[in-house]
Amino acid sequence: MPRRALLVLLACWWLLEALSAQSAPEAYTLAVGRFGATDQEIQECYFNIGPGAMLALHPNGEPCVIARGLIGRTGKLMFVLDP
Repeated sequence: MPRRALLVLLACWWLLEALSAQSAPEAYTLAVGRFGATDQEIQECYFNIGPGAMLALHPNGEPCVIARGLIGRTGKLMFVLDP
């Protein structure tokens, strides 16, 4: 009986591992660095992320409002694929 219980436990563990690996979305880091912009870029909603990336947002949108509050912070720009 203990051997059967161990096999059932291992099978459940394997199934949970397989399901969790499939549900994890694939993500790519596009840029890492300081989030910054000049005064004009802030008005037009253009933001630099480190030395190699720029993010352009709609000036009247909520993401632009959020981005303006992030000026001077350090972070990363990521792209996460839909599952």
